[in-house]
Amino acid sequence: MKAMMLTAGLGTRLRPITDKLAKPAVPFLNIPLFYYPISLMEELEISSLVLNTHYKPEQIEKLARQIPGANYPVTFSHEAESPLGSGGGIWKARNLLEGGGSFLVCNGDEVILPHDPHIMRKFYDEHRKHGSLATILVMEHPEVGHQFGGVWADSNGRVHGFAKTDKAYPGLRGYHYIGLLLLNDRIFSYLPEGESNILYDALAKGIAKGEEVRVVVGDFTWYETGNPQNFLSASEEAMQLLIETDRPDSQALVKICARFWSKKTRLEFRGSAFILRGTDSIIDANVHLKGFAVLGDGSRLAASGQVMENIVVMPGAEATGPCANQIICA
Repeated sequence: MKAMMLTAGLGTRLRPITDKLAKPAVPFLNIPLFYYPISLMEELEISSLVLNTHYKPEQIEKLARQIPGANYPVTFSHEAESPLGSGGGIWKARNLLEGGGSFLVCNGDEVILPHDPHIMRKFYDEHRKHGSLATILVMEHPEVGHQFGGVWADSNGRVHGFAKTDKAYPGLRGYHYIGLLLLNDRIFSYLPEGESNILYDALAKGIAKGEEVRVVVGDFTWYETGNPQNFLSASEEAMQLLIETDRPDSQALVKICARFWSKKTRLEFRGSAFILRGTDSIIDANVHLKGFAVLGDGSRLAASGQVMENIVVMPGAEATGPCANQIICA
């Protein structure tokens, strides 16, 4: 199956981290964000992968050519003038995606850990069974219709529309879209030229024309990483997950780490602190660590005698003073 990963966004909410890094290239637990969905996508035995690029495309292209264990060709669809959105990116890459009947699309900045190791096969089987225009992988989330927009579906799993408020589709259930969907090639007849949103523009148009769009509901641990505060909180929760190895989402995370960490990455306890150390990271003598610390490749804690608590240090960055609940950028 052909697949596309959407990696052209600017990541403005995640600044200052994204001042120097494309968001999909930002390391989460020292793994680029866009490597996290790779394992899920590969459950469907993808035959080729397309990535759209715009902001810092050289970072995306370098990482994409180095995906550990990948045995499929990777190509790029560059959006030179401005990002075209989720729908526009698919529209521009249509010549690379058409011809297989259906193809998979995934956001390139999501940390999604399934509780069911067979969910992707169920996702695909449901799409094939109904021949839908689209099948959307979703989860339940208490903030749907409030903090997050929702995919609104009936009890049979048929989608009626997309909206940011729970008042838009009374009587229907709202689900959280986690960034994975299967699209029939028919989608190209509903995509406008240029910038668009795949849900609110193309799929909504298809639904209005009588096309069937469906959801598959799964249990996932999904981390919000869109801004620095959420990124830091997600890092803390994921670090804890590395300890709780009896959970299915923990096992999924451990599998991802085993594949994508470098051989020199290591976990260690120092007193009460739980530390993830990237390649060539340095902790100066007498640095007092508390809580958790994620040290990127080539980073350094250079504050002897100071206390550092709950920190993420980006690759090549140096922390030189006391800090708590912070992300330190190079």
